Amino acid sequence: MALGERKLVRGLLRGLDVLRALNDKQVLTAQQISARTRLPRGTVHRLLDTLMEAGYVAHVQESDTYRLTAEVLTLARGFDADALLMDVAAPVMGELGREIIWPTDIATFGHDAMIIRQGTFRSSPLSFFPRSPRGRTARVPILLTSPGRAYIAHVADEERDAILRDIARSDQPDAPLATDARQVSSLVAEVRRRGYGFRDGGFLPNSRSIAVPIMGEGRPIACLTVVVRGPQSLDEAAAQYLEPLRRAAATIETGLRRNGFVALH
Repeated sequence: MALGERKLVRGLLRGLDVLRALNDKQVLTAQQISARTRLPRGTVHRLLDTLMEAGYVAHVQESDTYRLTAEVLTLARGFDADALLMDVAAPVMGELGREIIWPTDIATFGHDAMIIRQGTFRSSPLSFFPRSPRGRTARVPILLTSPGRAYIAHVADEERDAILRDIARSDQPDAPLATDARQVSSLVAEVRRRGYGFRDGGFLPNSRSIAVPIMGEGRPIACLTVVVRGPQSLDEAAAQYLEPLRRAAATIETGLRRNGFVALH
């Protein structure tokens, strides 16, 4: 039977339209979804109820908006976006580590924390503290670290608000800060003014770090970080290492585009 002769399941196609709309904008109201998909609002509400029942969509009651859940990642298990990211980033990070010498790492967003996926803390001659065991990942606070600050400063306002709510409800050490809208706004503005995420002491005493986002499809995919210690100030570290970080991030972005990378987070 030819495709044109088969009876299509229109409800499924409409549900996929809703998922695509949320994937594009992360957080939307039902009215915004209706406008984007050109579906009646009643239909959108029924589709959202169904997707929530299946675990793919969550309702944010405070703002009456909807967002995707991590369950949607199970739909793409045949395509490992993180694996592709690491494949592309690994040789670039190797070159970056040889140029900078200080330890570097790459982190991705993970719900209420940043996840260190790969780093040169084992190979750097200037490494000064242990990372997680080989083969395991480390979770670090978003609002207290340079990669987390670089990430949250580059997402859309609606997504940032959703992330802050998740952090505030978590047991992460930055949970109290996530509830202080004025302080978070000031932090985001400072990251944008500087042009990089930053940390000076704090989470890791006697050290400082700078981080830049790796962008894809208009949003951050991951963040590259260099961590230093000693008498060098944060501004001095940025003057020396910011451009190598940006070049490495741009190289990774180019490699991902060539490989048809699609951001799933």
